Amino acid sequence: MNGADWFLESETWRISHRSVTSIDVAINNTTMKNYIGVLQSWIEHWVTTGSNPFIHHRLYSERFPACVQVAYATLSSYTHRTSANTDTILRIIESRSNDLLQENGAILEIVDSEKWTDRGGQQIDIFVQLTRLHALIVYQIIGLFDGDIRARHVAEGHIAVQDIWASKLLSSAAKSLPSAHIATTNIDCLPKPSTYSQQQWHLWILSESIRRTWLVAVSISPIFTALQKGWSTCPGGIMYTSRSGLWDAASATQWEKQSLGGVAFLQRFDCTSLLDYAKPGDIDAFGTAMLDMTVNAELLERWRDSSS
Repeated sequence: MNGADWFLESETWRISHRSVTSIDVAINNTTMKNYIGVLQSWIEHWVTTGSNPFIHHRLYSERFPACVQVAYATLSSYTHRTSANTDTILRIIESRSNDLLQENGAILEIVDSEKWTDRGGQQIDIFVQLTRLHALIVYQIIGLFDGDIRARHVAEGHIAVQDIWASKLLSSAAKSLPSAHIATTNIDCLPKPSTYSQQQWHLWILSESIRRTWLVAVSISPIFTALQKGWSTCPGGIMYTSRSGLWDAASATQWEKQSLGGVAFLQRFDCTSLLDYAKPGDIDAFGTAMLDMTVNAELLERWRDSSS
């Protein structure tokens, strides 16, 4: 793998469906409920700080599409809701979520999951795909896990769209972002790079945002189904960066410097290997969440105790 393009190579976008044993992973209801709490805290963190472990702080610095603006404002209202206005806010969330699907031709996409174009017949830009998925994730996390019966019913009806959009996003990224196509990659969503280092950083921001968003999106419905029915299928995993410091880097220079110390770029089902060479403080918030959802809790506890 080319050292400069370690996050762009074709094989890094492949979904792994490797079977995991009970020794590797033991996901119980407590673990899943804790993960839901983590997702809820992440979207609230986005409202208060402008970023979270799957929405990078630079991603919307140049372009802040309307669908994400609406989701952000709606989420802000939900975060600051009161008992007196909760029903009203949930009705707004339902309306905004339905609008998002309608504006993106989601009804057509449910009928034909292989449809790769919008209603105008043009291929959908990767950034547009990412932003609409961010907006939908916000509505889905609220709808599925708020506890309101009507909100849950609406969100359940949107699960198929969420899974289709996540699949399309990853497939589009796998086709357009590998290193052979860097010259033609459209990253207008980020500031124009003035150096090669900045170009690499911006490409990593976009690609890592896609990876993390996909992992979050495909985890929501299986967890909801598992809690509801007692079982669910695993959606698989892809590679992501879990080394602490890279996601929060304030500049290309800082990101590049952090990369030299190791990036912990690995498949989700290979994250158990982190316990052999890394300390808990070496792993960022996203990597920690993936560990908690993948590795046996007792192994993690021993690792954290021995490291402390």
